[in-house]
Amino acid sequence: MRDKINLIIFGLLVVLAPTGVWAQEEEDKVNNVFQGTRVVNGQSANLADDGVLMLMIQHRFGDISGGFYDLFGLDVASMRLGFEYGLGKNLNLGVGRSTWLKTFDAFAKWRLVQQKNDFPFTAVVSAGASLPTMRDHFPAAYDQFSDKVSWNFQVLLAKNVDNFGIHLSPGFLQTGYMPELNKELSVFTLGTAAALRISKKVSVNLEYLVPFSSDIQGDNALSMGVDIDTGGHLFQLVLSNNQRMFHQAVYTNTTGSLSGSHLFLGFNLIREFKLKYKDMWTD
Repeated sequence: MRDKINLIIFGLLVVLAPTGVWAQEEEDKVNNVFQGTRVVNGQSANLADDGVLMLMIQHRFGDISGGFYDLFGLDVASMRLGFEYGLGKNLNLGVGRSTWLKTFDAFAKWRLVQQKNDFPFTAVVSAGASLPTMRDHFPAAYDQFSDKVSWNFQVLLAKNVDNFGIHLSPGFLQTGYMPELNKELSVFTLGTAAALRISKKVSVNLEYLVPFSSDIQGDNALSMGVDIDTGGHLFQLVLSNNQRMFHQAVYTNTTGSLSGSHLFLGFNLIREFKLKYKDMWTD
């Protein structure tokens, strides 16, 4: 059943990808329905602008099935603090640190092409790595840097048609040693997403992340986000069956489920700081 759902979603997005004609905007660009550098949990094809530092605070509360006793998950939270910086128009570098397994992560994103009136989609490549630093979590034989580090590569494809956007991100993930499986994994992955712009400052995103490995147990990560542009911040409300916020864990550690209300509430809060200003007196 799970394989059939994956195939249906992939097929629908492939069919939708080449269709539609988009409205013209300034500088021959199209309306970007996806507002942030994250769709929900996964990377989007968006980049921080040149000279802009983005502070990202990601928070996921505990399982809402605990009800009022756990205040619907607020008593048990996980978070990630991250920074992303735009180097030129097409390159982003990012770092982050998550509370889960005290994991550090880093990534780079390079935009190959931007969707315009004469080109039908945006294409970005992303490469990243993560390293858990929790003490006494890994067996001594697998507690070295080379044993624990994970790395990943993705191609991020996005297309916007008026107020609707779609996203595909095929990729490859090489995990470090995973104690729960007693081994490391080499996994092909696929991220799929869709977004709908409700108003100038509000959009709704749906994201589905698939690891193609029978060793990974549990449901695939299915998430919904509501993006709200407040002017100074981008606030993303999240409802997901996944509590993790860095690449390797998002694809391999979905602890919730779509049945029995085992879901997690959360948010992404993004604030931009312009560290590089253009000369205001220059034409």
